[in-house]
This record gives sequence, C-alpha cells and structure tokens, in this order.
Amino acid sequence: MSEADITKILNGEYEIQPDPLKPLATALDVPQKELLRMAGVLEGRATLPQDRPLTVQLAAQRLGIKSPKNVEFFQILVTALLDAEKRH
Repeated sequence: MSEADITKILNGEYEIQPDPLKPLATALDVPQKELLRMAGVLEGRATLPQDRPLTVQLAAQRLGIKSPKNVEFFQILVTALLDAEKRH
C-alpha cells in the first residue's frame, strides 16, 4: 500500500474497492455485499444465513488451497486464530 493511500485512509478520503474482497466472499460463501456490510463499509445490517456451517477444509477449497500440506497448515492457522479470539 502506498504512502498516499495511507494518508487518504487517515483523512477519510480513501474509497475501498470491493474487488479485492471477492475471493474472500467466495471462500466464505457470502455475498460480497454482505461482507461489505459486516466490515462496516456499507450501511445496513448484514443478513447471513446461519444454517450453513463453513468448515476449514471447505474454506481452503474455496480459496484454492489444494496441497494437503497447505490445507493442514491453513487448518492450524485458523485454529490458532480462533483460540486467540476466545482468549480476548
């Protein structure tokens, strides 16, 4: 990220482009618009279906992580992040 972009963010002048979020929205099986609402970029309450669990393996698959070693590492990373969230 450039220094100019950081300055724009700090001044509230930076426009977030939704395209970088598309792979994440796809991996989470969440409409991109809902992801932007969850991030606070768009106004309104996010309405996500609660009946479709997302497993680490499914998220890895949707992100294009295919190597068994990388899937295992991704699972370890996600587990560590979730444990850290529980401690906060």
